[in-house]
Amino acid sequence: FFSLFFLAAGAYAGSLLFFLLKSGRTAWALLICGFACHSISLLARGWHFGIFLPLNMMSEQYFLPWCLAAATLAARRITLSRDAAPTLLAPLCELMALAVFLPANAIPPAPQTATVFAPLFFCSEVIAHALFLAAGWLAALFLASRTAHASFNAWAAWGFIVFSLAQVTGAAWSWLGWSLPFHWSERHLLSAALWCFYCAYLHLHFSQRWSERGKAWFAIAGAVLVFASSYYHSFVMLGVNHG
Repeated sequence: FFSLFFLAAGAYAGSLLFFLLKSGRTAWALLICGFACHSISLLARGWHFGIFLPLNMMSEQYFLPWCLAAATLAARRITLSRDAAPTLLAPLCELMALAVFLPANAIPPAPQTATVFAPLFFCSEVIAHALFLAAGWLAALFLASRTAHASFNAWAAWGFIVFSLAQVTGAAWSWLGWSLPFHWSERHLLSAALWCFYCAYLHLHFSQRWSERGKAWFAIAGAVLVFASSYYHSFVMLGVNHG
């Protein structure tokens, strides 16, 4: 797993370097190679315990940068985001670096995870997080006048749709695993707060008082919240282990 993951990280870094050097064809080729290595490494991680567990493919430290790499490849095909697509390599490389220095433990088999709703929840949640982070990054480029289109709104809207699916699948998983559709835990409350934040963000489009620049600042704030909610536990554990 780690050898392929490090190879993917190197390919992503090389792709960013060649984009900065204005060698687009080589950069895209390296991105595709890195994405392929990354995909195989996630499949290998799914077999960590000798049986295939989809949850281990979807650990956020490793699956989130994969989703952002997929978003970068998809943005190349989207007219309004095409020019900004290569810039997504910058946050992608940062997330890969965090995954190297903040490794996640594999999840062992458990009765509570023996349902399709568990991987569906983690998959949809992490995909939504990647879309929110991409929206925040594109919003920052919009504020910096690096892109003329407010394409970040569409990325955030799709993120909200997928994140809503995560809330439904998560509730179903919670009911099957613990006989409760919602836990009043820090993890669940953060997820609910994030959903409410983006629900408010989407309602800004019905108000004439909010300009595109104001919405961009809102999208950036949301990306910061997503990053904090995704990595706060890893940073806390890093501090405990070095304390």
